[in-house]
Amino acid sequence: MGDEPVFTSNICAPFIQKDCSTHVTEQHHSGFVAIVGRANVGKSTLMNALIGQKLSIVSPKPHTTRHKLLGVLNGESFQVALLDTPGFLRNGRDQLDAAMSRQMVSALSDADLALLVVEPRMPGDVETTLMEQLAKANTPTILVMNKIDTVAKFKLLPIMQHYYDTSLFREIVPVSGMDGEGLDTLLEQVVSHLPEQEAIFPPDMLTDRSMNFVCAEIIREKVFLLYQQEIPYDVAVEIDEYTERDGTQPDLIRATIYVDKPSQKQLLIGTGGQALKEVGTLAREEVVAIVERPVFLELWVKVNPKWRRKAGFIQRTL
Repeated sequence: MGDEPVFTSNICAPFIQKDCSTHVTEQHHSGFVAIVGRANVGKSTLMNALIGQKLSIVSPKPHTTRHKLLGVLNGESFQVALLDTPGFLRNGRDQLDAAMSRQMVSALSDADLALLVVEPRMPGDVETTLMEQLAKANTPTILVMNKIDTVAKFKLLPIMQHYYDTSLFREIVPVSGMDGEGLDTLLEQVVSHLPEQEAIFPPDMLTDRSMNFVCAEIIREKVFLLYQQEIPYDVAVEIDEYTERDGTQPDLIRATIYVDKPSQKQLLIGTGGQALKEVGTLAREEVVAIVERPVFLELWVKVNPKWRRKAGFIQRTL
């Protein structure tokens, strides 16, 4: 498919078929880049690292990301519109899973280029299915082997050779989203495969999402980080009010955290409200850092039984 794929890393020198030091021309390159892969492979961490600031929420739990999230990266001769996506779901259980799958499909339909993010191991069923979809869609794709800081370098070579033999990928780039290794090379390769065209978005634009969305995501992230397995996946967050105030008065944010069962509400609130207070404290600190103003955050918890199956509610909170 297209040009012969290459490994883009010094550790893969024995396999390089052509000069991999692709340089961006003086022409302006821009386009949409969909980041896809299995759950918890590090897509959001990778996007944040490329953007240079936290935009997409992250947690150690899979399926933290539920939305297609735009992050715009600008350079002197390029604009990369990154689209973070939910982890691939083979068999969705409910309306929420279906909506998450549609988010990924939508991102790929918009994309000029795809980044298939994988861990440093042989492909499983998820990777195989995604490669089949990418090949069928004829989407130019770069393989991003993330988390290379977790394995010895020599172990990467047979895995990369396996992916190389599929002839699907324009480039194969090993990176570490955590420590930044390989990200400069990845960005160079991404830009070189985007169309030569003017910028799509204004140069000062970071995302198309509202501050309401950002706040809701920050609150949900803290729930993922602070609670055990059951609660985070049955939590949705909606911002009921966001009022910007003048002077030294703190901005006012009122948010509702929805859960599926009364028992989850009790666990989320905690004894004497201490658990919910910790969620609010951590979320408020992060919002303050973004808006650079004092913020008063008020959280409520409500039960909405089987909300994951309610298409209207999911559309409202996504």
